[in-house]
Amino acid sequence: MKQDRHPWLDTYHALGKDWQQVPAIPPLTLSGYVRHHAQVRGDREALVFAGQGISYRQLDQLADRMARSLADAGCKRGDVLGIQLPNIPQYVVGLVAAARLGMVVSSISPLLTAPEVRHQCQDAGVRVLLGFAPLYAHTVAPVRAELPTLAHVIITGPTDSLDPAACCDEADASQVHSFNQWLAATDCEPVPEQGDIDQVMYLQYTGGTTGLPKGAQLTARNIFTNNAQADVFYGFGVGEEVVASAFPLFHIGGAAVLFNALRQAATFFLIPDPRDLAQFCREMQQRPPTVIAAVPALYQMLLNEPDFTGQDFSQLRLAVSGAAPFSEADIARLEAVIGKQRFCEVYGMTETSPVQTLNPAERLKPGFVGIPLPGTEVRIIDPESHERMPPGEPGEIIVAGPQVMSGYLNLPEATDKALHQIDGKRWMFTGDIGFMDEDGYVRVCDRSKDMLIVGGYKVFSVEIENKLLSLPGVEMCAVVGRPDPDRAGNEIVQLHVQKTAGYSGDNDTLAESIRGYCRKNMAPYKVPREIFFPDAIPLTSVGKIDKKALRQA
Repeated sequence: MKQDRHPWLDTYHALGKDWQQVPAIPPLTLSGYVRHHAQVRGDREALVFAGQGISYRQLDQLADRMARSLADAGCKRGDVLGIQLPNIPQYVVGLVAAARLGMVVSSISPLLTAPEVRHQCQDAGVRVLLGFAPLYAHTVAPVRAELPTLAHVIITGPTDSLDPAACCDEADASQVHSFNQWLAATDCEPVPEQGDIDQVMYLQYTGGTTGLPKGAQLTARNIFTNNAQADVFYGFGVGEEVVASAFPLFHIGGAAVLFNALRQAATFFLIPDPRDLAQFCREMQQRPPTVIAAVPALYQMLLNEPDFTGQDFSQLRLAVSGAAPFSEADIARLEAVIGKQRFCEVYGMTETSPVQTLNPAERLKPGFVGIPLPGTEVRIIDPESHERMPPGEPGEIIVAGPQVMSGYLNLPEATDKALHQIDGKRWMFTGDIGFMDEDGYVRVCDRSKDMLIVGGYKVFSVEIENKLLSLPGVEMCAVVGRPDPDRAGNEIVQLHVQKTAGYSGDNDTLAESIRGYCRKNMAPYKVPREIFFPDAIPLTSVGKIDKKALRQA
């Protein structure tokens, strides 16, 4: 059978949508959206933090003060503001102020060590750092002397009551400021817009699993076009949404949810600690959300929280999941709480701003990550020959569309390796292995680095994990490989299982139950040879299973 060039078109037709119609966006930066909303609907809550609301008018005024202070310190268009904060209001103020001046923002994870902070600040050329007071002495001060571009550090905390002099040496104090002092030193006269949508707005560093982190350069057009593409399915109403998101803002997934919320004049929850389920649930009780955004691991924890499962979700339109696979069993559990046809799943990466495909709530296909967004093309190719694979056959997933980054900062070779011109279009090679079915739905089998070779056969860790999550006693699991000393180029399948709370059986019994299930339901080469039962499977900062840590264990 001849392969359909765009097999997802029939699915779009069935949904009553047009894949070829890429939504147009106005020529506004993040700052421009906030200023517009401040003028049109200034009293609407933009942010909610610890139960308190901040209106769009207040956010706009704070951004003006911040932008004025940055300009007075010599900052200009193209300079880089590093932000190393949890999800607190100052983070958003910094983002909007930077956009107002045409500065570039580079988010720095609060979990990074001092050498990792040094690398990112040096590579990005950070001029001003907006940092978290409790972290400064441990992650910034030790490497300040090695950061020649860093002119000022603005430190802040949830209450903003700390004296910067307590966090730095006396010789350093003239360059270290508290957030409140920084803003109080200037007026809040409106600052003219100096950015535009085609300059780099966001310099987001990748995780660095295959080397040092790389800075993906994303323009405002990349980001807001991607927001608009996803909104074809989300259906955000301007000034109507309440978004409960626990994604960290320093991750591209959290940043994208925030950008879309501010673009559409939504009310956005700032949750500094996503593991504080009680606080997250309190915020949802006080302001019932219309949209929830979280990673699968957080949804799993929420589903064990009575304050979540007992909530009234009658106003909820959509629950969005991303950043990691969500099992069919957990989707069913979530829908039993929030209602049917309210769950959708997205798939993407930093370099695509970040969404590539979306599994629509009204036509959800569990086990898949959905169809390409409007104007986005997805191909499955042979990693070696770059020939297209037929439906159902796995290969590398590549993506083309207006959301694809311009490249990695100062890394032309890495850019050339990731971006390729094919048929006159620029394609991002994702490094993910997957296949596309006859309806254009994509299924991710694994990261290429997580795919195992056993006896010459390919083993996809995600396939095994998803099957085992249905077993009693298995709360969470992860499959990794270790080199097989007896067969060069092959690996031994290792399974790590986090048991469900209250499981009464012993490890040997559960291990034998798992092996028996695998022998009945999987090919022999997929059956785990080694099974471990850690107290808790390690997670990354955004709730993904940290397979790098498991391999090193």
